[in-house]
Amino acid sequence: MSLIPTVYAPAFLLSVGQGVLIPVLPVFAKDEFLATELLIGLAVGAKHLGTLAFDVPAGILVSRFGMWRTMLLGILLFAIAAIAAASSPNFTLLFISRFAAGASFAFWMISRHAFIAGAVPTRHRGKALSLYGGMSRIAAIIGPIIGGVLAEYVNIRAPFYVQAVIALLTGVLVLYAMRRSGGDTVDPQGHRNVVASIGTTLMAHRHDFMTAGLVAVILQFIRAAREFLIPVWGDEMGLGTDQIGYVASVSYAVDSTMFPIVGWTMDRFGRKYVGVPALIIMGLGLSLLPFADGMTMLMVAGVLAGLGNGLSSGFVLTLGSDLAPLKDPGEFLGVWRFISDVGGAAGPPLIGGIAQVMALASATWFTGGVAGLGAIALVTLVKETVARRRLLLRR
Repeated sequence: MSLIPTVYAPAFLLSVGQGVLIPVLPVFAKDEFLATELLIGLAVGAKHLGTLAFDVPAGILVSRFGMWRTMLLGILLFAIAAIAAASSPNFTLLFISRFAAGASFAFWMISRHAFIAGAVPTRHRGKALSLYGGMSRIAAIIGPIIGGVLAEYVNIRAPFYVQAVIALLTGVLVLYAMRRSGGDTVDPQGHRNVVASIGTTLMAHRHDFMTAGLVAVILQFIRAAREFLIPVWGDEMGLGTDQIGYVASVSYAVDSTMFPIVGWTMDRFGRKYVGVPALIIMGLGLSLLPFADGMTMLMVAGVLAGLGNGLSSGFVLTLGSDLAPLKDPGEFLGVWRFISDVGGAAGPPLIGGIAQVMALASATWFTGGVAGLGAIALVTLVKETVARRRLLLRR
């Protein structure tokens, strides 16, 4: 079955929906609820915390109830969370709604990841997953422009309602793809002892989780930092949400151009050939933010961060798919996503806390240093997974 209706088209739509809040959420938290840098970090990080909390349950749901049902649950929850965020009368309810959005993202991503891991041969996996990441990045060009313009010229809460509408449209597309595929078939192993199974997964793959997992944590940390730092710097300089949206969209436009090269490079030479430069360039771009004194320099930093993130298109997904067991990968991928999402969950609150206690510049330079450590860890601790996966397939 073609991956266009089952994977790429729904991913494109939902990524547009997620993108509308990139320039809006930090400003919304600050203007509507007088949030400090730490609270803004919590607002941005709430989605990542929700994803982290539900990564493992999502893997269990995929094993027990199937990929399609888990996808639909995630889409429905995403729409509800968007409406709840738009209606939030205080910061607490905004945080809870964004946490729920993160839970929905866990259901969505684990089910998508499990589908691709089973449907795409290893020799084409780098291209397939980098294209998946690339489609999301292309969609993210559109989302921030829509969100920024709506917030500036309609209402600061309008982008949340648009996000809910896009989620429902995605749900219709997934239902169509589900009917074409024949629906879910539940794994008969899905009723085994869940706790024991997860414990076995952790023990069997502990070396991979401690090495490759560490790199995934750092990469997700840097990605989440980008979501926090660029809008906050723009707001500090007095830019409007529409201008911040333009900067974010250009950053994602650069981001989205890289996936064809990235997929070919990962499959031809290996995963490290994109992971190492991605971390270095993203760290450099974010470290330039303290030198931004206007929209032009903010744009330069955003473009560099986008270039680095584009080089990592599909990297975490591909690495996880390479390391996952060939049979029943759902629970491994749930744990893998949980570990990698620690970085995304910790990023914005930690950076916001550093900015509040010290200075925003200190937070950006700290982020750049973490990116450098990630590049070193990838070179020294992680073995190339392309050859390893091919060896497993021959057995």
